[in-house]
Amino acid sequence: MQTSPNSPNPDISRLVKWLRVLMTVTLAIVVASAAAFLYLSSPNQRITPYGTRLVKERAAFDFTLVDQNNQTRRLSEFRGKAVYLFFGFVNCPDVCPTTLTELKKVYQTLTPAEQSKVRVLLITTDPERDTPEVLGRYVAFFDPSFLGLTGTPQQIAEAAKGYGVFYIKSNIKSATEYNVDHTATTFLVDPQGRLRLLYANGRPANTERMLEDLRWVLRSRG
Repeated sequence: MQTSPNSPNPDISRLVKWLRVLMTVTLAIVVASAAAFLYLSSPNQRITPYGTRLVKERAAFDFTLVDQNNQTRRLSEFRGKAVYLFFGFVNCPDVCPTTLTELKKVYQTLTPAEQSKVRVLLITTDPERDTPEVLGRYVAFFDPSFLGLTGTPQQIAEAAKGYGVFYIKSNIKSATEYNVDHTATTFLVDPQGRLRLLYANGRPANTERMLEDLRWVLRSRG
């Protein structure tokens, strides 16, 4: 049977069909790839952080204390920055210098642009001995940008309560010679002022994983 001159060529029809299928598959691949890229680059993508996430994120307690330069400081003034917060004291023999050394490693690994978005705060649990001047010398040993915060015993107690931190004098030998037992948790507050991650004492230091956590918190907006 001869094909009419005006009838469509079967070979061309099959080619057109295959081209349509190919275009459909290609479009699907492009859309899927774009969706995957957007998900992976999303600032709010879910990760498994090294720090412990709160079951329900909440606003970090907004304290009012004094820094090493006798300047009044509130946590809320650091809105827009990620804040590492640790309670300790200058005469602490072990966990405090260890923690601040690890935070120093994390901070100094950041780019200058990232550093401008991060603050590290040490709140003393020993306000009687840790004057602003004493705190200033201590935190500067780790990094000049770190802030040491103190206040009245009542202000310190309120700040500690706001983060569930416990502290008490121990091994008391005199009015100026004693130890302070305290909760050794590092808190990470996000740029929106929310308490996002906790790093409990006893967990092995991992600078790389803490950097991943910090950069995720800096990107996160949700």
